[in-house]
Amino acid sequence: MADSYFAERQKDILGYKEYLSKNNMVIDKTNKMFLDLILNILEYLGTENPDKLDEECEYNILTMKNELENVIYNKITNEKAEYTLLTFCLRIAKEMEVKYNRIENKYLKELYTIMTSKGYKYPSYVKDQQEFALEKMPSNIARMDIFR
Repeated sequence: MADSYFAERQKDILGYKEYLSKNNMVIDKTNKMFLDLILNILEYLGTENPDKLDEECEYNILTMKNELENVIYNKITNEKAEYTLLTFCLRIAKEMEVKYNRIENKYLKELYTIMTSKGYKYPSYVKDQQEFALEKMPSNIARMDIFR
């Protein structure tokens, strides 16, 4: 990638993380668990080596950056924003697993484990994205790598 996506946005990601930590609506233990994971992952995305993140998250940057930026730059903290962030993070974890056979960040790994377990029921928006990330995304990433 020519420009560093994360280098240009890390300050904004951290600013949004702080805003979200102060302006969220936690309604139950599950929601609180996901919020904490999101906040920790935003911290990771805001502080990790941006060039490394650009490589590890390349597919998601190409396919979901508009949704992420909409949430961050408009400071959206509603339920749909949480689902967008969960989806983006799940897809990062899956991309890391596909490309490197590992999920390095412990919060991404924990989120991936939770969201791939059989015990959770999600709204259709998250379920559709979860199925896409787990079933279709790996072949899309492989195809993208072939055409480099």
